[in-house]
Amino acid sequence: MKKKILISTGGSGGHVIPATAFYDHLKENFEVYLTLDNRGSKFINQNKYNFEIISSPRLTLNFIKLPLTFISLIISILRSIFYLKNKKIDILIGTGGYMSVPFCIAAKIFNIKIYLFEPNMVIGKANKFLVKFCTKIFCYSQNIRNLQDKHKNKIFVINHILRREIYNF
Repeated sequence: MKKKILISTGGSGGHVIPATAFYDHLKENFEVYLTLDNRGSKFINQNKYNFEIISSPRLTLNFIKLPLTFISLIISILRSIFYLKNKKIDILIGTGGYMSVPFCIAAKIFNIKIYLFEPNMVIGKANKFLVKFCTKIFCYSQNIRNLQDKHKNKIFVINHILRREIYNF
């Protein structure tokens, strides 16, 4: 029985494109699921990938919007809990962005292994928050700025992730 992996990604091409590359590399050996938000659907080949659109609130510290943001976050975490439980996910890969936050929190509740992907030299806000929950964070360099020293042991340096077609070419 294949392990089930969920790749949760944000809504920009910088999040979605690496998520699809991970998907392509993993699908032969794992049962892979992909979730993204509405913004991300314009960056994905809808005929090639099995994905679900799950909306997630944009996380803001705006004092006026904070109560609504908090309620929306709780609802997104609950949706994520149901998704993870229904699909029986074994591993979660978050590619950053606020879309990954509810799924990573839900995965932590179920003690599901969490792996993050940070392609930049400066850790993003979502990954900076989530790194305390993850097993490893895949990076292109050991020298990630704004990552606390206590989490540097979680860095796993990988080669640049490219689409499978490029490797096959």
